[in-house]
Amino acid sequence: MSGHKFTIIAIFVIIILGLGVYVNSLNNKFVWDDEDLVRNNTFIKKWDYLPEIFTQDVEAGVGKRSSLYHPLQIFTYRLDYSLWRLNVSGYHLTNILLHILVGLAVYWLIAILYKDALLSLITSILFIIHPIHSEAIAYISGRSDSLFMLFMLASFICYIKYINSGKPGAYFVMLITYILALLCKELSIIFPALLFLYHYTFRKRFNIKAFVPISCLAFIYIISRVTILKSFLPDSSVFSTTVFQRMPGFFVAIANYIRLLFLPSDLHMQYGNSVFSWVDPMAIAGILLTVSLLIYSFIKKKENNPLSFSIYWFFISLIPLSNLYPINAYMAEHWLYLPSIGFFLILANGAVYLYRNKNLKILTILLITVVSGFYSYLTIRQNTYWKEPMVLYKRILQYAPDSAGIYNNIGNIYRDRGSVEDAIASYEKALELDPKLVDAFNNLGNIYSEIGQSLRAITFFERAIEIDPTNAEVYNNLGITYVDIGNNNEGAMDLFKKAIEVNPYYAPAYNSLGNLYRADGRTERAIHAYKKAVSIDSDYALAYNNLGNAYRDLGKDQKAIDSYLKSLAINPDFSRAYNDLGIAYHKLGNNQMAITSFQDAIKIDPYNASAYNNLGNIYTVMGENDKAIDFLEKSIEFNSAYAEAYNNLGNVYVAMKDNQKAINSYTKAIIIDPEYGIAHINLAVVYYYERIYDLSIEHCDKAIELGSGVKPEFLALLEPYRDRVIDEK
Repeated sequence: MSGHKFTIIAIFVIIILGLGVYVNSLNNKFVWDDEDLVRNNTFIKKWDYLPEIFTQDVEAGVGKRSSLYHPLQIFTYRLDYSLWRLNVSGYHLTNILLHILVGLAVYWLIAILYKDALLSLITSILFIIHPIHSEAIAYISGRSDSLFMLFMLASFICYIKYINSGKPGAYFVMLITYILALLCKELSIIFPALLFLYHYTFRKRFNIKAFVPISCLAFIYIISRVTILKSFLPDSSVFSTTVFQRMPGFFVAIANYIRLLFLPSDLHMQYGNSVFSWVDPMAIAGILLTVSLLIYSFIKKKENNPLSFSIYWFFISLIPLSNLYPINAYMAEHWLYLPSIGFFLILANGAVYLYRNKNLKILTILLITVVSGFYSYLTIRQNTYWKEPMVLYKRILQYAPDSAGIYNNIGNIYRDRGSVEDAIASYEKALELDPKLVDAFNNLGNIYSEIGQSLRAITFFERAIEIDPTNAEVYNNLGITYVDIGNNNEGAMDLFKKAIEVNPYYAPAYNSLGNLYRADGRTERAIHAYKKAVSIDSDYALAYNNLGNAYRDLGKDQKAIDSYLKSLAINPDFSRAYNDLGIAYHKLGNNQMAITSFQDAIKIDPYNASAYNNLGNIYTVMGENDKAIDFLEKSIEFNSAYAEAYNNLGNVYVAMKDNQKAINSYTKAIIIDPEYGIAHINLAVVYYYERIYDLSIEHCDKAIELGSGVKPEFLALLEPYRDRVIDEK
């Protein structure tokens, strides 16, 4: 077979295998960091934020701070979003395609280095199918690994081509692709060391014109990160140990890495930042393996053997992750994405050696098939653990029971399910394991706020701010809680503004400001705030809905409808927006569209008491009292404390001239809300019809006393009405 035909077949095999082993990850959900980096990331939703993507850290778009600077990773999410918005399958497809491209780059690099197509193919196959890479591919947030590898391998290939041919095109592409690699992940700074390895093992003379610019780019990148971006320093907690204390962990990791590459069982995230003893058996094993392999590679270097290059590649690629410079874990499976090429090259070299022995050819083919099938099966199975967040988190806890982040994530799932006690228990467990976990404090604050324990919620929010005074989300949540308490709107305003100060791109803070302005009657300012929120996040369905409510307050019902429709275009399952849209249609006299909107709200949320109440009102106006009663009673069934629904039910009974039932309904409304002015007026009227004048006067007096709770036009009629009742009495 000609070399050209073999290359075409090899490319086809790599693509098919890449798709085959990862196709079952296409429908996996967003998990863990995907929520912040993708789902809630303002920066990926508009091209206007391109400058911010390249000048801020990875979590700036969600109102948080991070030490990671991966602008090209976030840029690819922007591309994804422009294609399929928040359809998770599109993001997974991009990850798979990038992994395949890296596999093809591995094939190309090995082919250039060793001029052996079979060696290249086997190395690439093992790289593509090995389950150790599932964490980098099945996890959308793991994309930085495949991105930086793709560009760095491309730069490596162009480097070799340039020093062998001197073509300026290769030189230009080499520099550009390395810059792109640096913009993908910090690990790219190891590239000059890998180029040095190439010269050392292949005994190539240094080309200063090629090597020095690459080294300068790496140096400039490091200096820029430390001085301009200031995002290279890790959390202070990782400085609590010395290099001498951390180093045994690196050797434990070496032993574990080699074990997992041979036999990838018990794969999981969150190995933690444990500190190991120098006499730990795994540390000793790691030291022996490291020393033995490096000595062996030095010996084999003289023979230009692939084993020497492979071993050096493995260890050099791990240097940035060795904890010499403190990082937040002693090992992680996705850290093997680059080093694993050395391991697979060793296996491929052995397979090629056996294959070219005539007596062992069939046995070698069988062995490669069995190993490939075994690794492929494990990868496909590993992908399933990433399908559901709860499945993933509970699996991680089997291996990392002390992971505070996992308990926090599980708490979020319980909270979304409405399991309040389980959520609180999970958050508290997270804080027991990590007393400085800001997200857990914030989440506890949210859940206590939701169940009405606002003072307790405030305590947790304030603790979160003490730990991280730059977290816009916490300031916003604390402000919302102040509003809920009802006696500190000025303090809430300050908190919303503080959230905007620490992160001007945090759209929820503008939405919260809008809500506060609207509650205070400053509707125009509310509209301005809502517009700012949607200008920052064009897919902010809640802010569009709130903007519609503000327009409706001003009587601008058509503008309100337009805003509700924008909200629903973004989130077609937004029950509240359908309900508010129905109210606007009803105000315009379009009862049929109103009914349809309320029915849509109920289809999405069968427990939407407000939508049932509004349907009841429409059917009351239309004179269909039986239907009105059915819907209003349904509303009360789902919200037994719904004073407005009881009042509206009373209106229906009045229309049916059943005053006693009307009195019962209005009375229940007042029991629920003693300051419900309209219900007092209605009771006053019905008692008048029933000639129970004392009670009519009593409720009339109460309505006048409330004053601000009653519409001015009604209030103006109360005094003369009261006089009339007294006269008739």
